Amino acid sequence: MIFWRHGQTDLNKQRRLQGSSDYPLNDTGREQAKAAAPKIAALKPDFIIASNLARAYDTAQALAAETGLDIIVDPRIQERTFGAWEGQNLEEIAVHSAERLQLWRDGKEPGGDVESRQDCGIRVANAVQDWTEKLHDEEGETVVFVSHGAAISNAIMTMLGVNPSEQQPLGGMDNCHWAIMSRQQNREPIWRLNSYNVN
Repeated sequence: MIFWRHGQTDLNKQRRLQGSSDYPLNDTGREQAKAAAPKIAALKPDFIIASNLARAYDTAQALAAETGLDIIVDPRIQERTFGAWEGQNLEEIAVHSAERLQLWRDGKEPGGDVESRQDCGIRVANAVQDWTEKLHDEEGETVVFVSHGAAISNAIMTMLGVNPSEQQPLGGMDNCHWAIMSRQQNREPIWRLNSYNVN
């Protein structure tokens, strides 16, 4: 299984939170997707599942063009929701939410209308579990999930048995980088992290 983060957007470049708001790739992001797609295609994916947000779907299209695979859209793997913070940078958020922002920076949950890391991780991990059960009719099939930075890291931690609201052993993933996970036999957790933040 491959988690692939979308390419760069203007808001990424401006260091603004995007969350569940829909923003397109910029020119750099489209080039990143085109450059990464052959590398992921070389891993011989069988299925592409993309977030419904344009930046992820457009990234997935680069892989679809490379492989000839159809894109399956699932809104459950979209980015963590940041509520009223979306579209703002940290300096702007600090003006009206300084205490909550400090909680977030300290790895704690800021509450309010910001989705918790745990809720985000469970949401995405459940979608992954549903799709892998549905699509893995044969051993060795590879599924690519084209998603978002926080959604991916929180899902991976959840799948490894870590509550991301309590611990964050994984850093953020760079634009158009990916992680690879595989199933383990007769071990817990059933998922193993093979590589992370690869390009």
